[in-house]
Amino acid sequence: MEMPRHGWLPKLKYVQVATHSRCNADCVFCPYIESAHAASHGMMTDETWKLILMNLVPWRQDLVKFCPYLMQEPLIDKTIFQKIADIYELFPDICVEISTNGAALTDSAVDKLFALFDGRKHDIWVSHHGVDADTLQHIMKIDYARASSNLVSMLKKSDGRFTIKIRGAGESKAVDKIYFTREQYKEYWAKKFIDNHINTKNVSVDSFQFHDRAGTLFREDRGACNLNKGKVRDIGPNHAPFFCNRVTEWLHVMHDGDIRLCCMDYHHEIKLPNINSMSLLEYFHSPEYRDIVMKVSGRTESDENFICKRCTSPGG
Repeated sequence: MEMPRHGWLPKLKYVQVATHSRCNADCVFCPYIESAHAASHGMMTDETWKLILMNLVPWRQDLVKFCPYLMQEPLIDKTIFQKIADIYELFPDICVEISTNGAALTDSAVDKLFALFDGRKHDIWVSHHGVDADTLQHIMKIDYARASSNLVSMLKKSDGRFTIKIRGAGESKAVDKIYFTREQYKEYWAKKFIDNHINTKNVSVDSFQFHDRAGTLFREDRGACNLNKGKVRDIGPNHAPFFCNRVTEWLHVMHDGDIRLCCMDYHHEIKLPNINSMSLLEYFHSPEYRDIVMKVSGRTESDENFICKRCTSPGG
């Protein structure tokens, strides 16, 4: 990859912004409940939100997708719909992606999303990690009946008009753990579609393997800590080449304006500048940015426990 230098800018394509810090679920393979932001709740100020948007204007032609969520549930933010409208106003051709666990996918929320997404590039991702009440409630700690009913209701309202991806993770990518199989998940949704007379146009079902968020699961609850893989690679000048596009094609910003390395850094291991004190143009020419790129790419040494050395899913 090209190294940061004066006048150089990365080709940002994707943006993830946490507009607040709360989640109404507690997924066994997600570190949210023990994260830095869960321990210190907050809402993004209007000033910080507008600052982020204005800072992204130089990349207007490069941006492909904007995700107004990061390590939390977007639909419990009452300002999320206005923020989606703000994104489309400034970047009319961008794809806006919302990822929700379904518990907050009320009729009112669906109506507002559909009004915003109608005729626009969009993705609606719904995390539904289970093939029955027992598996979903064990994995996600949300009410199965409510989440299922909300999702089926949205599918019926859409009637094939909106792009909806139903996502279920039942098998570990890092360790030998299975809650449900890919085949079980596909069969589960095939039956649900038939039973509820769902128009499946623009609807996809993605059964994928969950990962351990770079080994950041520490709690014993439901055996979460046993899902960690640990170190998976060496990174440095004397090791095999490594690179992750999260440092050059993505921007991740928390509700307080802190820039994060990626969606794995739940515990804020990597300290980067805050957008309230440093513009993006300044950040991408800063020593802090150059240093993290050097470490991620292996051009310089990093700590033995450097987060990228534990990541089983580079890129996300």
